[in-house]
Amino acid sequence: MEGMVIVSNGEEYNVDVELFNLGSEVSILIHDRTNVYKYVEKLNQNRNDLFFLKRELNEKNIELERLRKIADQANEEKSRFLAMMSHEIKNPLNVILGYTELVNKENISKTIKKYLKYLTISGKNLKVIVDDILDLSRFEAGKLHLSKSAVNLNHVVDQLINDYKYSHGDIDVKLFFLCSPKLPKFVIGDDVRIYQILTNLINNSIKFTQKGSVSINVDLTSLDENDVIISFKVTDTGRGMSKKQIATVFEEYQQNELDDNRIHKGVGLGLAIVKRLVSAMNGTIRVTSKINVGTTFYIDIPFHIDASVIVEENSNEQIVENNYLKNSKILVADDNFLNREIVTHILTKEKADFTIVKDGLEALNLMQKETFDMVLLDINMPNLSGESLMRQKEAYRKSNLETPILALTANHTEEEVEGYLKIGFIDVIPKPFTSKQFVQMLNKNLKVKFG
Repeated sequence: MEGMVIVSNGEEYNVDVELFNLGSEVSILIHDRTNVYKYVEKLNQNRNDLFFLKRELNEKNIELERLRKIADQANEEKSRFLAMMSHEIKNPLNVILGYTELVNKENISKTIKKYLKYLTISGKNLKVIVDDILDLSRFEAGKLHLSKSAVNLNHVVDQLINDYKYSHGDIDVKLFFLCSPKLPKFVIGDDVRIYQILTNLINNSIKFTQKGSVSINVDLTSLDENDVIISFKVTDTGRGMSKKQIATVFEEYQQNELDDNRIHKGVGLGLAIVKRLVSAMNGTIRVTSKINVGTTFYIDIPFHIDASVIVEENSNEQIVENNYLKNSKILVADDNFLNREIVTHILTKEKADFTIVKDGLEALNLMQKETFDMVLLDINMPNLSGESLMRQKEAYRKSNLETPILALTANHTEEEVEGYLKIGFIDVIPKPFTSKQFVQMLNKNLKVKFG
């Protein structure tokens, strides 16, 4: 008999009983299985617990997968929304900056030029904010990729000097740029993101410096045969920060209160993006500051040196000296009336022979009948988008098979530009653009055609 329970002195015992018939005698063998049964019962309970736990985990995994799909879909919707808003914001921004530049070249008073300077600064700050929001979205989606090309750091600093010479005329804040003569001529990196890091830091320093200076130093920290570490230092003589402010300065949407009403504003994303970009480049960033003395940002970024890439990059440099736009037959398609007006003004000044239409369908009809030296297509247009027109090569190949076609767009991430080039666009003109940038881009591509 198995599994008997015997109670003795108030305690229960699990026993097995065996009876042996030995003829004239009957032997009884009692096995105390109390501990065994306890272990068996515990094992059975654990097995049951594991069964229910496994079922619960499976249910939670199914729920997590469902939530992950919802989150992915929400991120995709957010990315599409931000891309659409970027395009819608950058179109009028292109008009604002374009007309500001055109008016500034006219014979106007010093007072009007002062107003235009502030308008330009505000417009560029708005562009920075839009770009920062898009970059943050790309970071969150894991879609921000750094390019690896030959970068001349002296050229990056020269570009900063030229840009701030026009947009920053505040006599109370002086800008100083210094590049070490020991810098290698080329490093392998992403010049656009390096420029973005420095402009964000410079703009931040200007914002918090009511009177004084902002200094930008680029120096060599270490160098061996194939690798180099470059240091970037941005120092201002502004209001400074407390230890508490320093601890949170790289957090998203973090802003320190301003007592003065500065024209430079933001949403607190610039330094957060700088931190992420530096980390993506395997670099480090730190900050020191003292109230009413100033702030210094220190960045160290490692770069690779590749002689083969340097030679190729150096050999492909093109300097456009001639005005290839003069008398060139150019077709421009853009659905935005004000953008068309800006392009009309620029091309008229450059004495180009141009035709401007308001959508891709009109452009396609002309491309089937006439041959152009260059075609510029806005990506987002009604009736027929620039991208859709580009895919219809058979429709215009007889007249414009060899014609360079450029994209005009506010959507110009690395992935988007690669996509446009892949379907046949020869180059991309990002919005907003200045008249100088616009003319340089067109001359560069016309030189390839005529040169």
